[in-house]
Amino acid sequence: MQSEEFLPSYLRNNPISKYIKNAHNSYSLPTHWNSMDCWTFVNVMDQSNLKLEYNGPGEDFSDEASIRTNNPIPSEVGLFYFEITILSSGENGCIAIGYCKSDVELNTLPGWDLDSIGYHGDDGCLYYNGRCAKTLAPCYAAGDTVGCGINFFNMEIFFTKNGIIIGKGQFIHFETYSHDNLINYEIVREMYPMCGMSKNGECVVANFGTKPFMFDIDNYAEVIFANVELKST
Repeated sequence: MQSEEFLPSYLRNNPISKYIKNAHNSYSLPTHWNSMDCWTFVNVMDQSNLKLEYNGPGEDFSDEASIRTNNPIPSEVGLFYFEITILSSGENGCIAIGYCKSDVELNTLPGWDLDSIGYHGDDGCLYYNGRCAKTLAPCYAAGDTVGCGINFFNMEIFFTKNGIIIGKGQFIHFETYSHDNLINYEIVREMYPMCGMSKNGECVVANFGTKPFMFDIDNYAEVIFANVELKST
């Protein structure tokens, strides 16, 4: 069991965390980027493995680069959320945030491959399985904070920009995901947070819950877990 002090606040003292604790189940959350699981052009800039910088040619699509976290998201926690703050967006760059499986190639951006999904900053669009799903919101760039959440109870993925859920009512539901196997329990639990970049000068820093999020995930979680508890009674 991951110790309580490493749990983000939104996962503490809710029905699911209490159940896991009582069941003595063991799990590990994503807590930082994995410098051994990234494309060559991604540099991890600090000892906490939270700050990323792009360092490649940045000339075309073949120069895109992404990174995954140290752990996949354990679906038994019911809810997971993380954010990145754009420190620099480079010149005509594209930073993307999302999720992917462990076998997704990292020489591309989130959403360009099967079993990956990404919100792209250059056009504000949501991509998954290599196609554009929908336009979520205006673009994001330096100074913006974007987040990505996965709700295993409602079977949906949502995104935020500067503390607000974007594309309201435009969530991606696992049931409608075009890759049939995603709704399989073992497949879903293999999803990793993912960040991609494509141009020199791009720099981001991630927050996996060691400090307060811009989005009020605590309130969101309280409502979600209360509904789950109500349905179970």
